[in-house]
Amino acid sequence: MKKRIILSLFFILLTTVTLFAQGALPCNDGDPDGVSCPIDSWVILFAVGALIITTLYLHRKKLAARQ
Repeated sequence: MKKRIILSLFFILLTTVTLFAQGALPCNDGDPDGVSCPIDSWVILFAVGALIITTLYLHRKKLAARQ
């Protein structure tokens, strides 16, 4: 189970490269407010962090219910 979670998180982190602003977009040198750019990296990190915290919480709750 742990191996699946670690591999899933590794895959998610690898695929975030495709979400960065790339190519002939107006935000090649940065991501100013008001420009329609792809999702920022901090949003991805926030979502992954929330997923990890939620998973740990539910896992601990499940272990406590078994006892």
